Amino acid sequence: MSNESITNNASKSDGFPPVRRILPVLITQVLVAMTVAGAFAGLYIGLQKAPSPHHLPVAVVGSQVADAAAGALGDRADVRTAGSPSDARDLVRSRDAVAALVPGNGSDDWTLYTAGAEGRSATTAATTMLSGVAAGAGASVTRTQDLVPLATNDAQGIAGFYLVFGTTLAAFILAQVMNSLGTLARLRTRIVVTVVGSLAAAAVVAVIAGPIDGAVPASTGAVVVVLSLLAVAVSLSTTAITSIVGPMGVIVSTLLFTTLGNATSGATISTHLLPPVLATVGQALPPGAAFGAVTGFSYFDGAGATGALLTLGAWILAAAAALSVAHRVRTGAARRRDVAAIAAPVTPAAVVA
Repeated sequence: MSNESITNNASKSDGFPPVRRILPVLITQVLVAMTVAGAFAGLYIGLQKAPSPHHLPVAVVGSQVADAAAGALGDRADVRTAGSPSDARDLVRSRDAVAALVPGNGSDDWTLYTAGAEGRSATTAATTMLSGVAAGAGASVTRTQDLVPLATNDAQGIAGFYLVFGTTLAAFILAQVMNSLGTLARLRTRIVVTVVGSLAAAAVVAVIAGPIDGAVPASTGAVVVVLSLLAVAVSLSTTAITSIVGPMGVIVSTLLFTTLGNATSGATISTHLLPPVLATVGQALPPGAAFGAVTGFSYFDGAGATGALLTLGAWILAAAAALSVAHRVRTGAARRRDVAAIAAPVTPAAVVA
């Protein structure tokens, strides 16, 4: 017996089709892996290659200096005029300005207020621009004060990223596990388990980041709510996308939530330093909305959190509606097939058989 015959017999006996028959599928999987890896590296690394501020909100005390700053900074900054040093500090604390410049009586006593909680990339850009404004006026900043510093246990400002990324990843994996059950469990059962699992994962992450590690100063209850909405939004949306698109929905969800969503969330680089289109997209996706809400509750008395929570709620409602429609379409199609099969005429040959 030839080697080819032995190989063919082995292929038949083990129940697997010849490799050449499934080669296109195998090649597709390799291409998918390359696409996901390339998108991940391209976004996370590429966006930090040469970040440039776009309408970065800053405040300047005094209309004359503020006008000069607006003219010098152009579209890089959104310059707001403050009536007094107290007003400037309020703008920073309320999240209406990343930094504020207060001219002094002389050329060497100008003050710069910053909000470190806005992220290192944003505060660095604001400091550089406003220091340049002072230099243009023949003065220099001699005192800098961080009015909204990061938590002591989050000195690098990366806790928010891991908080959101970890929750997003857990929700995505949970949705994929539930989808893999297929016909083994009803859609209703899979959705209930997905929601319960999402809430549990969010609670675990919130407790670890807050009470245990002390890296997130917001109340544990607020963080649990935000992360729960994030997890449910991602898990239900992933389930809906997979239900509509099919197996390729896994790739779509990966690129949308764990890659694009987290890269543009503002957690690794401020949205003020992202291209405007990506900044808008990032805040409209669940990870970006969740990061903005957690930051608002942690450092700015909830500033900006309402809109973020509404965004998360909108994703949940949209996903639920999509799942409902997809389920009704599939159920209706199945019923029509059953009716057609019952109504099909019986052939004589079938009767004889």
